[in-house]
Amino acid sequence: MMRWLLVEAGYGVAQFDPELRRKHQRLKFRRGGNVAKVALAHHLAVGLYWTLRQASDSTPPLRTSCSSESRKVEATPSRV
Repeated sequence: MMRWLLVEAGYGVAQFDPELRRKHQRLKFRRGGNVAKVALAHHLAVGLYWTLRQASDSTPPLRTSCSSESRKVEATPSRV
């Protein structure tokens, strides 16, 4: 299931990111379409892993306030 989702996300990313589109086209020419799709999905999975890992170690994710007075997003201050 996760592989299918990443392959589908790869199609959308390849449309809007010229670097990933070029990588996909090069692999598609050299190795074939199916290998290129899975390689692009793997690239996205690695990027997602490192994004989540770095976010969980240094900064907590954004929290929403549930008070009735204000419905704003509270962000923790970043380290400089």
